[in-house]
Amino acid sequence: MKKEHDVRIDRTKLHPWLDYKLTVLLKKCAKKKIYLIITEGFRTKKYQDQLYAKGRTKPGKVVTNAKGSTYSSQHMWGIAFDIAIQYKKDLYDINTIKKVAKIAKGIGLGWGGDWKSIVDTPHFYLPKWGSTATELKRTYKTPEMFKKSWTKRVVRDKGLLLWKATSKLTGSYLRIPKGAKVEVLFVSSKSWYAKVRYKGKVGHVNKKFIE
Repeated sequence: MKKEHDVRIDRTKLHPWLDYKLTVLLKKCAKKKIYLIITEGFRTKKYQDQLYAKGRTKPGKVVTNAKGSTYSSQHMWGIAFDIAIQYKKDLYDINTIKKVAKIAKGIGLGWGGDWKSIVDTPHFYLPKWGSTATELKRTYKTPEMFKKSWTKRVVRDKGLLLWKATSKLTGSYLRIPKGAKVEVLFVSSKSWYAKVRYKGKVGHVNKKFIE
């Protein structure tokens, strides 16, 4: 039997930057013969409240400190996913998860295993906004407003080149036409570019010409 990852979430509901990093993580883990089950991704308010009830008003162990109504879970903002280990009797084998965490942190992801309360070893997230949802709530108020920042349109009349790298602008994938929508992975605060995904290609565009 061919071993492979088992992704059980809707990746279109993840922040584009997290979705990109998940692809990188899966490839790097496969090279190490580690295969993952992606068990959790985006969560609705209703689902988050159901999880919060566990160990409180419903049977089971406490699994989260975040109520859905507070928008405090990173999952509700599309910036986190949870894993289990494929082909292991213990789906949460800590030694294997630590190996995954080392790979994940190497590509810029945060790990819930580094938290103090609740320690959440299967949890990985984009650390740009810290280890909680506080900054996201302050900046965007709701996940719906945050999601509006995930895409922008090209406003330059002659379109934009999608550059492969930012240091030497010697190669480009293609030209993105005016009016086209791009997924925004991140916008550099110190340089000229935004990293975007367009038609499956990830590259860099001049941030002045997308809005």
